[in-house]
Amino acid sequence: MILIADGGSTSCDWAVVDRSNREIVCRFQSQGLNPYATTEQTILSVLTDVVAKEVAPYTISEIHFYGAGVTEAKSPLLCSLIERAIPAEIITAQSDMECAAKALVGNGEGIVAILGTGSNSAYYKDGQKALSVPALGYILGDEGGGAVMGRMLLSDIFKGVAPQHIIEQFYAQYNIDQAELLQRVYRTEGANRYLASFTKFLSARLDDNYIYALVERCFESFVRRNLAQYPIKDLYAVGSIAYHFKGVLQRVAEREGYNLIKVVQSPIDSLAEYYTGTEKHAENSEPSAFRKITEESSYYTDLESMSVGEALRAINREDSRVADAVSRCLPQIEELVSQLIPRLKQGGRLFYMGAGTSGRLGVLDASEVPPTFGMPPTVIIGIIAGGDKALRTPVEGAEDDTEQGWRDLEPYNPTPLDTVVGIAASGTTPYVVGVLSKARENGLLTASIASNRNSPAAASADIAIETVVGPEFVTGSSRMKSGTAQKLVCNMITTTAMIGIGRVRGNRMVNMQLTNKKLLDRGTKMLVDYFGIEYEKARNLLLLHGSVERARVWMTENQEK
Repeated sequence: MILIADGGSTSCDWAVVDRSNREIVCRFQSQGLNPYATTEQTILSVLTDVVAKEVAPYTISEIHFYGAGVTEAKSPLLCSLIERAIPAEIITAQSDMECAAKALVGNGEGIVAILGTGSNSAYYKDGQKALSVPALGYILGDEGGGAVMGRMLLSDIFKGVAPQHIIEQFYAQYNIDQAELLQRVYRTEGANRYLASFTKFLSARLDDNYIYALVERCFESFVRRNLAQYPIKDLYAVGSIAYHFKGVLQRVAEREGYNLIKVVQSPIDSLAEYYTGTEKHAENSEPSAFRKITEESSYYTDLESMSVGEALRAINREDSRVADAVSRCLPQIEELVSQLIPRLKQGGRLFYMGAGTSGRLGVLDASEVPPTFGMPPTVIIGIIAGGDKALRTPVEGAEDDTEQGWRDLEPYNPTPLDTVVGIAASGTTPYVVGVLSKARENGLLTASIASNRNSPAAASADIAIETVVGPEFVTGSSRMKSGTAQKLVCNMITTTAMIGIGRVRGNRMVNMQLTNKKLLDRGTKMLVDYFGIEYEKARNLLLLHGSVERARVWMTENQEK
């Protein structure tokens, strides 16, 4: 029989495995045995009084212990203590990270994250640890772990930073004062476990904005201070915190550009498979495959039971993540605009093409360029599947024809100086995928804007802009976060392009069309600011020359004379 253990700082899962029958014959749990957080006497006591009694009916020939805090320096100590309690022919002690890697990645590649009382991470390639970032414990590190979450909560409670209703709920549930808290944290063994125990309070209140934001900040810190140092984005997570706060972890991971492939509470079953030769490892998975995040179920349930205020706060919480998703695409947007500007200067055009909400947003952005920057409407052009009728009324089946996009573009006589930006939240719309492929074949510059990674639209474009905002508040309603992201990206593209071709001076829209009294007044005040002339004289100059820029040039030339 083989005895295996997966230990965190708070608890340890044990399993007796019958290798001949390839099955687990006994399971049990004990206190965590982290040698950095638990005394030798306590570890030996747990091994003797709990573990040895549980495995007494079995003849144990091998013991493989994996646990938090098991470093090369501490491994001999653990082996010695185990041998004193449960003699066996083979005894090994390795880190909990090695356990997680064997269980989740095997001989494959990926980032393995442990999120329990503490936190840890490492990058594995071909089954070997290739890179790791020090965990450092809950005082100097352990971002995203339960002890840090508990520490942040308690600090906010006792400093009065937390909202009053959270403070009241906390004291109603935990009858402790500051003196007791400080005693437990600074004077007794297992402070990390004590702090982590308050995550139950957090998990029961994740619908509260303050609580959600606290947990989210912890995960963001974990990702940005640890995972960001690894060369890939495929993530596997294990541990009670990862499991119970999976929804928040998933959102943070997606927002930071990671593909969270699997989350398990405990790897003990996979570890048992490893030692019986029945394991199924991650090398057989396809972590980078296309996944329709835009169609995944909303993180919120029973929307109809929410109050108006709750629904608004939840929508606002989701909307607040859009700008971050767009910021991660800045290199791709910069690449697009940098190639677009010289094309526009040589007479090229920009075509936005999409269907439904995506098509409407492209048309909207294109239609705002002439009045804002004084460009003719033949330079930035929006085309929507189904034609102008589709701007107000859905046109059935308009987006399903892969050839229709190019047919809609052909009357404009496209040339290699032109640029096509295909907009599709899912990245799968046939109308968009088809026109991108055809435009690329004909030498046009192509880019896609989608809210899923590795989409067909991205594969069909020269430049893929992937604004991964996560599942929508209303499942599949991509007019929400995905649409907002599309609008932000389109604003960036046309605004920076117009600046690049000289349609803005300083920070002013000097080429705007004077289509109403408001814009005429705005332009007049620009000339007053530029030259210090009277309002009426500035207004007359503006009306005479038709734009702020032409009036400015005339005034500059005549002042010099």
